[in-house]
Amino acid sequence: MSPSLTEPVPFSTQLRRYAPWIVLALISLSTGLYLRYGLIESTPIGLMCQGTIPGADPAWFCAPRLWVIQFNYWNGWSWAALTGGVLALLFGWRAAIALGIAAGAAGLVLYNAGPAGFGLLLALMRLVRR
Repeated sequence: MSPSLTEPVPFSTQLRRYAPWIVLALISLSTGLYLRYGLIESTPIGLMCQGTIPGADPAWFCAPRLWVIQFNYWNGWSWAALTGGVLALLFGWRAAIALGIAAGAAGLVLYNAGPAGFGLLLALMRLVRR
């Protein structure tokens, strides 16, 4: 006997289905928060990478920090989230859904909130329709 389309799905089944996506969003959000407050906006790290602290050589993470700043400057999180969201909506690919969720969640805290949020919503709309 198959379940009817009108029967409600138990909460435990829904939680099991969406748990990996929730974890992906939380990891992406926390990584974005770390990048923003721990690497980009940190005054000591910024001074060290600019070479304004006497006797301090630039650390190994100064070049990746500059890459992240440039990626933010060119709205990379927004473009990645929008691309993932549109591809997810059109084709339903899991990788596109993951890209839309991960880039959208990171973009929400990394200075690209508007377009990245829209890409995140597109990916979530497709995820709910699965």
